[in-house]
Parts: sequence; structure tokens; C-alpha cells
Amino acid sequence: MKRVWLLKGKTRRLTIFFGGWAMDENIALLDGSGDVLMFYDYRDISREEAPDLSRYKSVDVAAWSMGVWAASVLLDRWGLVPRRAVALNGTGRPVDDLLGIPVAFYDLTERHLDGRGRERFYERILDGREERLAFNARHRTNRPLDEMAEELTSLREQSVAGAPDVKWDKAYISVNDRVFPAENQQRWWEGRCEIAYLRGGHYPFFRFATWESIIDHEDN
Repeated sequence: MKRVWLLKGKTRRLTIFFGGWAMDENIALLDGSGDVLMFYDYRDISREEAPDLSRYKSVDVAAWSMGVWAASVLLDRWGLVPRRAVALNGTGRPVDDLLGIPVAFYDLTERHLDGRGRERFYERILDGREERLAFNARHRTNRPLDEMAEELTSLREQSVAGAPDVKWDKAYISVNDRVFPAENQQRWWEGRCEIAYLRGGHYPFFRFATWESIIDHEDN
């Protein structure tokens, strides 16, 4: 796994962000008044140590896509109970016909992960031409294809057992998600936490201006 500071200052408030598969620090360039520490690259999460949180008075968690599963595993292992934990377009059972990404789609992505396959995936996570232009201008990953392929295979293997049942406060579901279908997310989160719906597709970050708007705002 890799970790990078997206925002770091002298605040006592931290948001830990777990990104999605194949992504890096370009994925969510949001403003915020607190510090933001991002984790990504889930090829092996078995040895990841907890960050030093001793300076922080408040710790929140936001997780997107495959990061929801990774966050669940690591929060349980670290014994970390954040002030608020918010999931975006992901579940604790990420490769599953009823509760996550349909197996056939996952297989197809894994088998055809070349340059064209990566472009098709990017198109699938975005909602329309304007989003594609904005994503390509600022948010594309710089990670090599072989690394992305290793991560995709490893995620399937690591997530077979599902995720520990940690506490989530809110789950955002994008109604036109073509990766984690909205109905699958609904099945997973019903009865587990508050659910809120977003316009658009799997990539949700054009719907938010700041990290605080993800964590705290009731209406988006």
C-alpha cells in the first residue's frame, strides 16, 4: 500500500481517505480546512501499519469504491473508530453479483486491461462528456498498467472473505453507477447506515467541493 498527504497543515482534524482501484493522489483534488491522508494501491494490505494519529483531536474516514473494503479491513485491524466514516460507491463485498461489482464485469476488466481497456474503464466510471474532459485534465492516474493489473487480481483474492463489520455512518450511492450497481449497493447498506443518493456515475467527486462536504453535510 501507499500513503500520501493530500492536505497537511497545522490543524487538529484529519480525514483518512481510502481511494479506489488503480487510482493515485490525483483522483480527488478537493479543498478542505483539515489534513487529508490518502491510502491507495491495495496489492497487499496485510502489513500496513496504522498512521500516527497522536496530534489529532478528530479523525474521520472517507472511502471510495474498492477503498470501502480496504478501509473496513484496516479500521478493524487498527482498532480505529473514527468520529464519522463515510462510504462512496462501494461495499464490503466488492466482487459479488448481488452486493458488489458483478463477477462478469470484473472478469472482463481483468482480462482486457490494456491501454484501450483502461480507457473503457475510465469512460465507465464517468457520467458524460464534460466529466470525461475534466477527469482527463486533472484526475487521471499515473500508475503503470502492470501495477494496475496486479492490484486488480490481488483485490479479488484478498476480498473473497468480505470485510469485517465495522461501523459506517453514511453511504453515498450514485444512481447511474455502472461499476457498483446502485441496487447492489442498496442491498449491502440497507440497515447498516444512513444512505444518500447522488446524481451521476461511479466517480462522485465532481459532486463535492470540500472534504468537509463529504463528511458532514446532510444535503448534496
